[in-house]
Amino acid sequence: MDVTAIGPGQDFRSAIDKSVASCNVLLAVIGPQWVDARDASGVRRLDDPADFVRIELASALLSDIPVVPVLVRGARVPRPEELPADLKELAYRNAVELTHARWKSDVEVLIRALRPYMGASDRRAPEQPLPVVAKAVKGAGLEVAQGAGSLDSQSVDRLTRELARYLGPIANVIVKRAAQRSASFDDVCVALAREIGSDADRARFLRACRG
Repeated sequence: MDVTAIGPGQDFRSAIDKSVASCNVLLAVIGPQWVDARDASGVRRLDDPADFVRIELASALLSDIPVVPVLVRGARVPRPEELPADLKELAYRNAVELTHARWKSDVEVLIRALRPYMGASDRRAPEQPLPVVAKAVKGAGLEVAQGAGSLDSQSVDRLTRELARYLGPIANVIVKRAAQRSASFDDVCVALAREIGSDADRARFLRACRG
């Protein structure tokens, strides 16, 4: 869900629970740093009971909503001992992998996996896989709206192009999610740089962002 849609004074836990309960399936997009991602104070995000992603996943698992781990950039499914108690079930969910080299065919595999959970109005032709994935990810609360957060659409597009040089098409989702969670352009750049594995590539990305 788009957490910016939660009104002032609303209990965001209840709002997230209600949104997740309306999902047919939830996608957990997992990259190499997902398990150890930390907030600004250095606390592991998965250990924060108030973290939006943790709340969404825990709500879906508790409600027995199908949760599909979607692995990107060579990530693996987390082990049970790496997860808090309310997320341990995620370790036993069958995953789908998206790779840069096989992006189109991998997305088609994901679409076929999702179709049993989608209503008739959500079905699309095989040659149109990306809108289906975008809708499923957005419905699962894992992608934010266009132009989200403090960035304008031009900045989002520019960062997406730069990050895609290193991560491929999944950069689109990562940039929008970072824009939603960060307070400034510099914060977004730093958050995105953490997604890049090589120190040299990370430095090049930051120079391009701020150049």
